Amino acid sequence: MVEALPATLSGLLIAQAIDGGFLAGSFRTGLMWLGLLFTVHVIGALAARFTLSATGAVVEPLRDDLLGAVVTSAVHGEDRLHGVPDSAKVARITEQVEEVRRTAGTLLSGARRFVFTLVATTVGLLALAPAVLALALPPVLLATVLFAVLLGTLVRRRYAAVVANETVARSVGETLAGSRDITAARSWGPVHAEVLHDVRAERDADLALARAVALRGVLTSFGSYAPVLCVLVAAPLLIGGSDGLTVGMVVGAISYLAANIEPVMRLLTEVLGGAGLALFVSLRRLRDTSPAVSGRLVEGARRMTHTDASVAVKDVSFAYEGGAHPVLDGVDLDLPHGGHLAVVGPSGIGKSTLSLLLAGLVRPGEGTVRVGGVDPAGRGVRRTDLVCLLPQEAYVFTGTLRDNVGYLCEKAPDEHLWRALAAVRAEGLAARLGGLDAAVDPEALSNGEKQLLALARAYASPAPLVILDEATCHLALSDERHVEEAFRARRGTLVVIAHRIDSARRADIVLLLDGSRPLVGTHEELLLASDLYADLVGHWKSGVRRPVL
Repeated sequence: MVEALPATLSGLLIAQAIDGGFLAGSFRTGLMWLGLLFTVHVIGALAARFTLSATGAVVEPLRDDLLGAVVTSAVHGEDRLHGVPDSAKVARITEQVEEVRRTAGTLLSGARRFVFTLVATTVGLLALAPAVLALALPPVLLATVLFAVLLGTLVRRRYAAVVANETVARSVGETLAGSRDITAARSWGPVHAEVLHDVRAERDADLALARAVALRGVLTSFGSYAPVLCVLVAAPLLIGGSDGLTVGMVVGAISYLAANIEPVMRLLTEVLGGAGLALFVSLRRLRDTSPAVSGRLVEGARRMTHTDASVAVKDVSFAYEGGAHPVLDGVDLDLPHGGHLAVVGPSGIGKSTLSLLLAGLVRPGEGTVRVGGVDPAGRGVRRTDLVCLLPQEAYVFTGTLRDNVGYLCEKAPDEHLWRALAAVRAEGLAARLGGLDAAVDPEALSNGEKQLLALARAYASPAPLVILDEATCHLALSDERHVEEAFRARRGTLVVIAHRIDSARRADIVLLLDGSRPLVGTHEELLLASDLYADLVGHWKSGVRRPVL
């Protein structure tokens, strides 16, 4: 109340300074009233110092509590089980929590000033010139009603902008975290397209928000200056009229409007529509994304782990850009969870393209691809938790053996990594290198050794669907058979782009791509049904492999 004294008394003191001082010919009396006005402002400023300190005592503990909740969710929440850092949580900590701290303080200060200034100005105007209040109130009410209508749009667009910013942070973070795999799979094109889509969506959300904020500014200006203009236009009628207003009263009333109504309107539209809106949206987003940790992390892990790796391909066609002839056309496939599929066909027929579709690295031109009922190329799908694709060229990076084998299962225990190495017969290689903490020099490894490490990495990964795209071509026949049997026993689904006849024989079903009508069946069924398959088997047996497959 003390802080609001200038808003209450300013117009009354100015009117006394003009009417009882300057216009009455007493310059000293006028200065005395203005000096009293200055004293009132000093008292109000001293009161504001204490109220701001009290605001800080409320806001800082709020920030600390929110920060603790967000960090707890980031460390113990279910998302940590994916193994890829969620950069969106960093955005919440560095931006949204700080936004709450800043806007909560602004909103508390603004709300206090809004209430007391509005009441003080109204009391002052009623005491000085009630007729002026009747002229000034309608524009203020109209601007307030229009702002209330706009507020819903501001909330929706602000929330959309926050989500878009988080999406960009997450997609860029996941891209950086998976840059090695993206480079190895040569999939920068699709990744670039997805990130660019997210960036453009953020731009569109920010532009939509900016348009709403600009409209808010127009309403602020209208509500701030229209009352003053109305009083100025009506001043000749007010002075000396039936209301008996003096020049000092009109000037004092205008000072009320100019000094107080304009800040009040800005407090309403910019504090409530700016800081208040940001506070509401930030708290809503933190609530939506940082629920209380229940402690049931095991159940959370079970829910977030993909246990179904069935493959459903429905009438899929795919062609590369530039109007090229479809590489795949009308492919249909149903592979149950735990199944073992071999994909065969002549070289260039689309076997590797099919593996990219199953891994979600490219999208089909027509038809659908589902792994465990999920589109592997869908937005929000963590592909490394769903599908693991190994190409022919095994990718091993400079680092420790632990880094290479555990790349897809961060913080996995040593026993898990050693089981993966043993499953693909790479424990001898690991021992020779010096164990999990030994440094790996990719240049010092043979192609077969690189494939063993890449296979161990895939075996250790959480993905229930593993696709081997000629990923065993540098291994001996016995090692290749052992690897396929190990992945078959891994309790997941296995897809092998076959380059040897034994791979097709070991599979439950075989998919033959022949450029016209894909055929699905067992090895024996395709020998009887397809001359092309019989021809391929003949080439395999004769050892003529590379030019044909």
